[in-house]
Amino acid sequence: MSRISASYHATDTLPDGRIVHLRAIRPDDREQLREGFFKLSKSSVRDRFFSVKRDLTATELSYFTEVDFKHHVALVAELQDGSERLPVGVGRFVQNQDQPDHSEMAITVIDELQGQGIGRILLYRLVDCARELGVRHLDATVLAQNTRMTKLLQKTGLPLHSSLDEGIRTLSLAL
Repeated sequence: MSRISASYHATDTLPDGRIVHLRAIRPDDREQLREGFFKLSKSSVRDRFFSVKRDLTATELSYFTEVDFKHHVALVAELQDGSERLPVGVGRFVQNQDQPDHSEMAITVIDELQGQGIGRILLYRLVDCARELGVRHLDATVLAQNTRMTKLLQKTGLPLHSSLDEGIRTLSLAL
């Protein structure tokens, strides 16, 4: 039986010693997700959505927060701040219907905390979840200038295939 469910939770430590809590995303995270979106720079929004957008639509918020933990897994990273937990990032993967052993993944961390290890923690937890669900490849489609995601995947040490076509880089991480 899979431990990947709406009750998923884990704890990890950043290189600087701060505690990161990871948990399954929930439908009631809609407003927090929207608030997190507003903490992204135009560049980060473009890297994630391939265009600059001002807000997330109601349909997007539903899609991003109402997941089944079989074909669509999403984890929230929360940073411990005193007695509070502040949401600082989201990682997800969605099964490719045409290639069921492949899932498309995405990781987003609010700008002020990028480069501090939160994306790496999200990635490794997504890899663990994907393996448990039988996913053999995590794929990421990114703009060519999004070198952060490319470097993040390269640092896993797992086999990585990369191709570039008209400014879009397709990365496939073999699990």
